[in-house]
Amino acid sequence: MSTIEQIKSDALEELEARFKDEPDMQYPEDMVSEIADSSVPVYTYELAKIAQSSMDVMLHENELPPAFDGTPTITNQIATAIYEIVQESLYERLQELQQEYESEQDAEIELDIY
Repeated sequence: MSTIEQIKSDALEELEARFKDEPDMQYPEDMVSEIADSSVPVYTYELAKIAQSSMDVMLHENELPPAFDGTPTITNQIATAIYEIVQESLYERLQELQQEYESEQDAEIELDIY
């Protein structure tokens, strides 16, 4: 059974691997959305188990409309919560990775100058 922590961990691993391959990508937000979207389970049973094991998912206030077909069912709301929680973690890590990359680039430029 997956938990929200496992889902976030897997998503962050994928982000780091993809960022490593292309650190200066033009639209990293598209990658974040793609990873977050593919991280959300589609089966009702899995969604219910994740929500049952995580107060973060149950108490999350969604900003986006319900997932899948847009009907305001509990499972669609849970899927949206999972997407938003994962997406938030991905954006935080992406910002860290971008800052690290920029620092490395700045260090290389300084070394080239001297």
